[in-house]
Amino acid sequence: MKYILFIIISLNLISDEGDIVQRKTLDLDSYNQNINSFCKPKPSPEHSVWLEDFLKPSLSVLEWNYSITNGFYEGRKYISGWGNGELQYYTKPKKNSNTNTTENLFIENGFLKIQPIKKNHKGFQYTSARINTKGLREFTHSSEITICFKVPKGIGFWPAFWLMPADDIKWPQGGEIDILENRGRITNISSSALHFGERYGKKSTLVGEVLIPRYANFQDKFHSITLRWQKDKLSFFIDSHSEPYFQIDKNHPEFKKYLYPFNRNYYLIINVAIGGKYDDYLVDTEAFCEDSRCSNKEVPEDHQFIIDWIGYTKL
Repeated sequence: MKYILFIIISLNLISDEGDIVQRKTLDLDSYNQNINSFCKPKPSPEHSVWLEDFLKPSLSVLEWNYSITNGFYEGRKYISGWGNGELQYYTKPKKNSNTNTTENLFIENGFLKIQPIKKNHKGFQYTSARINTKGLREFTHSSEITICFKVPKGIGFWPAFWLMPADDIKWPQGGEIDILENRGRITNISSSALHFGERYGKKSTLVGEVLIPRYANFQDKFHSITLRWQKDKLSFFIDSHSEPYFQIDKNHPEFKKYLYPFNRNYYLIINVAIGGKYDDYLVDTEAFCEDSRCSNKEVPEDHQFIIDWIGYTKL
């Protein structure tokens, strides 16, 4: 019988902004395998409510919208930097595009790739991409949502895969579920987060971080993050592990302060931001592609958020 070393070290931390952070460190013999992907098996189409595996070169207009510019309106007030001090301008396809893709977001060899570019555009230094399923596809309990991905290398990259309420509810009253966020300067930590509360400045944020061995890091290998979404309970898993690295239910003390909002319908967002408060506004300008071919980099894929597949199954 082969025994697999499985070590979990759990730490509870408080961030400078008052976020409640839980970090788990995983060290598994299985990560010693010389393989390109540690993702859990992709669900079959017949067992999926939705399976997006990017086998066609075009992005479906029936599934995805583009978000554009550098911010949003809250009532009549424009919130620049998407409320986080972000530096990128999100682009959209040209009207004559027959693939519904851009130089910042394209499908290549069965992978969705988001490629930020350092270039002056409409007064901003960087362009990137952000897509969502609002009004096209909704997600709710009881279900599992999984993404198989690899993140870009370099200080200033902020890739994310997250959920917002399908109904127009003022943030953060309807909740926000961040399934996946990574800092480009940190190779082996991925985080998930829950935001909720009454308003900005009167809210709670619960964060779960998972730390894996550096030799199996998120920038060089594909990994999967799964949200198991049950009524009154959210659990987050990495790869094929059966134990969650982050789990929150309605009985958490923070829900004595604020209502538990996570039993509603949400839509999905995928993006790569540049800079912003998630990593203390740090940016290395040399880390980014400078044109659509990323000709200034020896390995362009090292500077792209690459998604192999997304699966949505019912429990």
